[in-house]
Amino acid sequence: MNTPKKDQIYKGIIYACISFFMFTVQNAMAKLLLPFHDAIEVVFYRNLICFVPCLIYVLVLRKYYLFKTSMPGTLFVRVFIGMIGTVLTIAASQYLPLSDATVIFFMSTLLIPVLAHFYLKERIGLHRWLAVGIGMSGVILVAQPSGDVTLFGISLALGAACVHASIQVLIRAMKSENPFTITFYFFLMGLLGPALAMPWVANTLLIENIPILLGVGLSGGLGQYFLTRGFQMAPASLLGPFNYTGLIWATGLDILIWHYVPGWPVFVGGAVIILSKFYILYRERVTSEKK
Repeated sequence: MNTPKKDQIYKGIIYACISFFMFTVQNAMAKLLLPFHDAIEVVFYRNLICFVPCLIYVLVLRKYYLFKTSMPGTLFVRVFIGMIGTVLTIAASQYLPLSDATVIFFMSTLLIPVLAHFYLKERIGLHRWLAVGIGMSGVILVAQPSGDVTLFGISLALGAACVHASIQVLIRAMKSENPFTITFYFFLMGLLGPALAMPWVANTLLIENIPILLGVGLSGGLGQYFLTRGFQMAPASLLGPFNYTGLIWATGLDILIWHYVPGWPVFVGGAVIILSKFYILYRERVTSEKK
């Protein structure tokens, strides 16, 4: 039976930052593909590209123990909702600028302590509940339909944020599991699920799009591994705020690739969310010092 591992805070922070950067790159590359391919199709190829080398690695080196898990039920829930989250995230990138979508994804960092309260029994007080409410006002500020921001895209991004928060809390609950095992089954589920829809959504794969698709797979695979590893090494409530670094990358890519400069609601709303999250962290520290 596996025993919980000791937290490695600094490594967890580094791994989390790498993962958030990789996911931003993944979303940007997927956005380039979405005019030619359905989001479900992109997710299928993304996971296929990631799954094959993982399978070869296990079979060639005969590390069959990586197929085993001591938490099959939790693992299934994690990989299933993870598959849904990936589809929602990539689909949201089709209907929203990257920077707008990224700020809405920030809602996940506000939901993490709420979900941890209900599922991990981590108590949160009145101050933190109020901070969550204020942070949500920042989400509302950003989630305003306009010429570049569609209501459908906002709905997809909000759904993705809810899934992201659930995934991060589940990973924290699975800190004794091997990160490769979690990642391997995530890719497997993310391959089999979309495969069912491929006969209806698949399009001819253009040669010029193959390098971009490989980029989606590579960045998504690395992001998934580092996310799993990081949230096993440190508390979800601590690593969640580093998700905010994604706004830097998303804004830069929006300007560089699509020549889109985010409006003030993106930055003001993002600031409200970020400050609310840091206040939550402050209250968590105050509470822990009183114990």
